[in-house]
Amino acid sequence: MRYLFILFLVASQFAQAQQTILLDTYGHYNSTGVRRQVADAFFYGGLIDTSQINQSLTKLSARNAFGLQMGFNAQWQTPWTLSKDAKKWGSSYRWVIGTGIHQYGGVQFSKDLFGLVFQGGLPYVADTLDMSNLRVEATTFSKLGIGLVNTTTQSSFLVHFVAVQNHIAAALQKGTWLQDPMSAQIDLALQGQAQISGASAAAYGVAFDLDYRFGSTENDEAPQQFQFQVQNFGIARSTSTTQYALAGSLQYAGFSLAQWQQASVNALTDAFLDSLGYEKSTVSSWILLPAQFQLAKVINWDSPQRLEAYYGAQFMLRQTYTPLIYAGAHYKVKKAWQTGLGMAYGGFGGLRVQAYSAFHFKRSQLLLRSDNIALQNGASLYLQFRCDF
Repeated sequence: MRYLFILFLVASQFAQAQQTILLDTYGHYNSTGVRRQVADAFFYGGLIDTSQINQSLTKLSARNAFGLQMGFNAQWQTPWTLSKDAKKWGSSYRWVIGTGIHQYGGVQFSKDLFGLVFQGGLPYVADTLDMSNLRVEATTFSKLGIGLVNTTTQSSFLVHFVAVQNHIAAALQKGTWLQDPMSAQIDLALQGQAQISGASAAAYGVAFDLDYRFGSTENDEAPQQFQFQVQNFGIARSTSTTQYALAGSLQYAGFSLAQWQQASVNALTDAFLDSLGYEKSTVSSWILLPAQFQLAKVINWDSPQRLEAYYGAQFMLRQTYTPLIYAGAHYKVKKAWQTGLGMAYGGFGGLRVQAYSAFHFKRSQLLLRSDNIALQNGASLYLQFRCDF
C-alpha cells in the first residue's frame, strides 16, 4: 500500500508538471515548369496526357528543376529542468527529446532531356540535344536526439543520432544526343559520375537542430520576434558506397541478325558500356545531410493587432534547391482562429501563393498550411500540432 501511494504521488507530480508535445508533418513537390499532372502520374498511376507534356515543354527554360520533400517530426519537451534551483539560469531550460524521418529529392535537368524522355527521339531528328548539367540528389534519413529548450523564449538546441537509409548524388557534366536523319545513327557522348549509398547497409552520423528566437522586448507596444532556425545540419559516414563513372561516346546504328546470333545481350551491353568509359567501384564516403536554414519573422499569436506582416528566407545545402523567399499578411479573425495569405518564390519552383490557418484551443494548437494552393506545378501540405499539459 505504501509503494502504491508513492507511485501515485510521483505520477500526480509528473502530470502537474509543464510538458509539451509537438508534432509536425509535411509533404510537397514542385517544379519550375513541369505540370502537376505529369508528376501525379508517377505518384498515383495513370496515363500522362500529351497536352500536359506539351504545356510543360512550352514553360520549360534551358535549365529546370523538380523537387520533392516529405517528413515527420515529434518532440517532447519534458517536465525536467536543467536545474531545480529557481535562482539559477538552468531552471529556465527543460530537457527535450526529438525524433523524425525525412526524405529529400531534387533534379536539375535541361529542356532537351525532358523532351527526349517524354516524346522520344523522332521529333528531334537531325537536332543536337543538350543534356549537360544534369544533377540528381536524393536522401532518406531518420534521427533521434536530445537537447534543451528555453521555456521563456522557446529557443532550443538538439543533437541527433542519424541513420541514412538511402542516398544518391549524380551529375552529368556533359551530355549530347544526335540522330542522323540519313543513316538513323545515334551519336551519344556522356561524361558524369554517381554515388549510391544505403542499398546494403545504412550510413550513420550526427546532426543538430537549432531554433533561436530574438527580437524586441515584451514591454514594447507591438513586440516583434524573429527566428533563426537550422534543421538537420550534420554528416554521416558510409563504408559501402557504390560509385559509377562515365566518360566516353558511342555511335549506334542498330545490330544485324548475324550480330545478334554471334553475341549475347550481356556482350553487347558490355560493348556499349566500354565505349562510354563505364567504371564501377565501392568506396567509403561522407554524406552531407540536406540541412535547412531559415530566418523569419515569427507570428505573435497573442498580439492585440488584428493585421500584421510575416516574411522570411530559406535555403538548403543542396544544389538542386534554390533560395526561397516568402512574405504575406496575417489576420486574426478571432482568438481561436487566425489565418494568413502570402506569396513564395524559389525552392523547386517559381512564384506561387501560400495560405494557412491556425486554430487555438485551451491547451493545444493546430496549424494547416499550403505553400502552393494554385496546384499548377505541384502540391504542398504542412500540418503542425502542439499540446501543453
